[in-house]
Amino acid sequence: MPSLHSMQAYYATVATMVLVLLTVLGGASLDVAIRYRIEDQVFFDAEQVAAQWSAQVRGGALPHPASVSGTVDLVQLVDARGSVVDASPGATGRPRLSTFRPSADNRLQRRVECAAGERCVLLMANRVSPAPDAPVVYAGTVEPPLLATHRLEYLIAGPALLTVLLGGRLMWWIIGRALRPAEQQYRLASVTSHELRTPIAGLKVQLEEALLHPEHIDPRDTIRGALSATGRLEAIVQDLLTMAGLRGGQPAPHEPVDLAALVTEEVDAHSGGTPMALDTAGDVWVHGSRIQLIRLVGNLLDNARRHAATGVTVCVGSADGQAVLAVTDDGDGIAPADRERVFERFTRLDEGRRRDSGGTGLGLAISRDIARAHRGTLRIEDSPRGARFVLRLPLLDRNAIGERNLPQPGAVLPWRRCRKSLGTNPFEAWVKGR
Repeated sequence: MPSLHSMQAYYATVATMVLVLLTVLGGASLDVAIRYRIEDQVFFDAEQVAAQWSAQVRGGALPHPASVSGTVDLVQLVDARGSVVDASPGATGRPRLSTFRPSADNRLQRRVECAAGERCVLLMANRVSPAPDAPVVYAGTVEPPLLATHRLEYLIAGPALLTVLLGGRLMWWIIGRALRPAEQQYRLASVTSHELRTPIAGLKVQLEEALLHPEHIDPRDTIRGALSATGRLEAIVQDLLTMAGLRGGQPAPHEPVDLAALVTEEVDAHSGGTPMALDTAGDVWVHGSRIQLIRLVGNLLDNARRHAATGVTVCVGSADGQAVLAVTDDGDGIAPADRERVFERFTRLDEGRRRDSGGTGLGLAISRDIARAHRGTLRIEDSPRGARFVLRLPLLDRNAIGERNLPQPGAVLPWRRCRKSLGTNPFEAWVKGR
């Protein structure tokens, strides 16, 4: 599969080329439209002046040379022999503006007269009458600089170039954002296939050995091994579905949850084996999904039990408008360089693989996704010994929910007291403090 950068470059280039084509077409159309509008206005003014002079000539009087208006400053009355009979001040002393003579059946026509080394003249030629010896009135003006030069094109090209540059940069950003989930899905599929391959391969080997050497294989051992492999496959698939739901933004029903009570219940449920010490008092209310929070707390407790040497300390309190849960083991701890890496999907440190070879490597990634879905954080913080996972969630606003909808609050444990209970050995410090 092509890299994200190469795909982004390809699609951004194509999109930018389309933008360039549209910009060129738009700029050319705008140029033509502006030119046509300016020329049309000049010809309209020239037609008005030519009509006025023609009416005066048909009335038997010569028009007043100063009777010009607007931008029309070149007006001449030329007889049938081509001699200039009268002219406006701007056209006096100039040769006849045009040698073109309109026909008797089409007495009013537009003309663009260009001479070598001079700017073109836009004018209207108006034949005074259909008579063979009728004079012709020429009225017009020199072509405006905006039309005579490339100034108009430069004025259009500047904004057009800026549009292409900004548009190309915007396309690069938009396409990058659009492709990022596809790249993440590709990486997830790649890592997932690798993780699934191991239990599938083990299951296949066990079944093949049972078929090839039935006399040396205990069927019960084969069945137990197959069940273990399928159990790991089921756990991986279930965790992937959970993560997809969290990262896909699927809403979960939220309700007021007493975090202290929930943690107490989970500690009781995980009390077998490694000792767990709980330090909490009263209630710490948050707003969230009870099922997801149970999953998060359970993951932290299971992780701490796997790595603890003698015990686990669990603290629930509040600080700065946040509910705080700290789960600390007294094991070997996690190096600072690995504290963020352990939250990545399918990341399992060597110590974790040694203690629990059947894990999926998704528990902590799911836990952090749940914390983020609740507008909270899950981090690994410094501790004298072992690893300390700290969850912070926004405290529930009792005023917004209404006191009558909640039990009366107890004595909420301040976070500083919970932290003081953690000594060099968290479990021993908690026991001595009781």
